[in-house]
Amino acid sequence: MTGFISLDCGLVPKDTTYVERTTNITYISDGTHIDSGVVGRIINDTLRTQFQQQVWNLRSFPDGQRNCYNFNLTRNQRYLIRGTFLYGNYDGLNLLPSFDLHIGQTKWTSVSIRELSSSLIREIIHVLTEDSLQICLVKTGETTPFISSLELRPLNNNNTYVSQSGSLMLFNRVYFSPTPSFIRYDEDIHDRIWVPFIKDNTTSISTDLPVDTSNPYNVPQLVAKTAMIPADPTQPLNIRWSFGEITAQSYVYMHFAEIQNLEAGENREFNITFNGLPWFSSFSPSKLSITTIFSSRAMSSPDGTFSFTFTMTGNSTLPPLINGLEIYKVIET
Repeated sequence: MTGFISLDCGLVPKDTTYVERTTNITYISDGTHIDSGVVGRIINDTLRTQFQQQVWNLRSFPDGQRNCYNFNLTRNQRYLIRGTFLYGNYDGLNLLPSFDLHIGQTKWTSVSIRELSSSLIREIIHVLTEDSLQICLVKTGETTPFISSLELRPLNNNNTYVSQSGSLMLFNRVYFSPTPSFIRYDEDIHDRIWVPFIKDNTTSISTDLPVDTSNPYNVPQLVAKTAMIPADPTQPLNIRWSFGEITAQSYVYMHFAEIQNLEAGENREFNITFNGLPWFSSFSPSKLSITTIFSSRAMSSPDGTFSFTFTMTGNSTLPPLINGLEIYKVIET
């Protein structure tokens, strides 16, 4: 993809490139973007079969408080930035690392590895204010920071994922399928990762027909072709989450398409409330075509809980549905 930067951290020699077979993405060594750190490798063969090739290597930083990757990029361009971390006990110490990630001087997030054999992904959408960018790993305790892969994706439309201030850190991006597989492949021009999710008291529906996803958010077909509805069609659909911070602000992107063949007299129309207050009224998803509803201003909640309820209108014969959901937290930079 044009403008993609895909770094396999710790890949040597530093002029090495390869194509990851499951995504068709070309990865290069991170050695041209950083001078510090120690290269390492996951030696557990089982993990190497479970995870994509770009996380088989890693770069750790036992020395120095702050170690930074440097990029020459384009001012005012909006980038999706993703760091992936797979510890895998590469150092044989069985010490689960904890450290911080920074964009320039601003703290992006904390990284706390909870399991030896699980990967952790941190993602943010960030607008460059200069022609250069630093992404830094910052030591916060006794353990050693490390990173497995680092990826930068310029968004093709600078009018999407717009915040009034700050950057947008991904909290969750889900599609509603009972299958356990995440979605990531080169049809998604933004190279987003979608995680399957079905909550209690809901069920999933799907279609084999193609869905028009040509709006600016361009969700993948596999996201558009599935949807969540309440298990009891007479009941509302509820989605809620909490950041655990009463001052947290959020941007939300909901993707909808009518994927059922409606019979004569059938109609799907619903209202959406946020924390009990009207948010979007009398919405009917378009047939086999994605519509994205989003918050154009940062949303907040006095108790840190964000609750959305989807309720049939009096004109509707079918329950509400939703095909995809993206939740971001504002990080002031």
